[in-house]
Amino acid sequence: MAWAEERTRVAVGRNVNVSGKLIFHEPVRIEGRFRGEVRSVELVVVGEDGMIEGKVFAPRLLIMGELRGDVVGCDRMVLGPRARFFGNIQTRNLTVAEGAYLDGNVRMTGVSVEKTAVSIDI
Repeated sequence: MAWAEERTRVAVGRNVNVSGKLIFHEPVRIEGRFRGEVRSVELVVVGEDGMIEGKVFAPRLLIMGELRGDVVGCDRMVLGPRARFFGNIQTRNLTVAEGAYLDGNVRMTGVSVEKTAVSIDI
């Protein structure tokens, strides 16, 4: 998971509350609180003190803090050991570290229906 160590630009700093729609073309990190929609063509990281409430559209997503909402069109998603997730996930690959909290539905995409159809309620 070398991409999780990728250098990111802080888009929402600690102790900052932002609402709206954010669109990025580079790897970004959310360290504060954001409510709305995040779209990126790169990696999005939610830092340990970060929180997103809304929708995230990104090919790679690393959650170390909290996300309440929906993840759409994600290729790789990782919930770190202190992550908290509440909502719906649509991804091809999901990694949940020991200690992470997941409350929602997971839909695995990009695999044939005959091989795998996953819906998890935890």
